[in-house]
Amino acid sequence: MNKYKIIIFFSLFLSIGIVSKVYASVNNYSLLGKVIYIDPGHGGIDSGTTYKNIYEKDINLVLSQKLYKELTDRGATVYLTRDTDKDLALTNTSRKRSDLINRAYLINKTNPDMYISIHLNYISNSKWKGLQIFYNSKKNKENKIIAQKLTEYIKEKTSNVREPKENNTYYMYKNITSPGVLIEVGFLSNPDDRYRLTHEEFQDVIVSNITYGIEKYFNEKNNK
Repeated sequence: MNKYKIIIFFSLFLSIGIVSKVYASVNNYSLLGKVIYIDPGHGGIDSGTTYKNIYEKDINLVLSQKLYKELTDRGATVYLTRDTDKDLALTNTSRKRSDLINRAYLINKTNPDMYISIHLNYISNSKWKGLQIFYNSKKNKENKIIAQKLTEYIKEKTSNVREPKENNTYYMYKNITSPGVLIEVGFLSNPDDRYRLTHEEFQDVIVSNITYGIEKYFNEKNNK
C-alpha cells in the first residue's frame, strides 16, 4: 500500500512541476525565479551628466522603473537601489564614495543573478551615439559574457548599439561580487540619442530591447 502511495506522490509532484512550467510559459514568466538588481545611477544632489535642463539622474530613474516593471511582469524578483530622486550616501564626507559603497553593499547583500546599472554617456564630440555596455572582468568572469551576450541580443532589435568595453577602474563595480554590467543607454550629448532618451515611446523601446537581451541571456544559460 505504501508503495502505491509513494508512486502516486511522485506522480503528483512531477505533474505539478510540468503544470508550473507550462503556466509560466503561457503567462510569459520567462524570468521566474531570477533575482535582478537595477541600479539607477546618480540621484539627489548628484545629477550626473546634464544638457540644459535635462538631468541624467532623472532619465536613469525613469528607465530603471520601466525596466523594473518589464522584468517583474516576466516573473523576476527585482530590486532598485533607489526609487526616488536621492543618492545613497550616509555621510557628507566623501559623499560620492559613500553613495557608491552603499549601492555595492545592497547588491552584494542580495546576491542577485544579475545586476544592471543604468547610466547615460556624454562626450564633447556630439557625433558619438548609441547604447554601450561596460564590464569589470576581474571581479566576476561572467561579467564579460553578460556584456557580450546582451550586446549581441540587443543588436537583434536595433543598430544603435556599440561594442561592449572592459573597464576595471570604476570604483563601484570593483566592489560588486555578483555578476552584472553597466549599461550606458545613450549619449546625452548626441541630438538623436537625446531625443530618444527624453521621449517615452523611445524609452519604452530601449527598455524593451534590454529586457529582450536579459531574457535571451538567461534562456541560453538555463539550456546549457
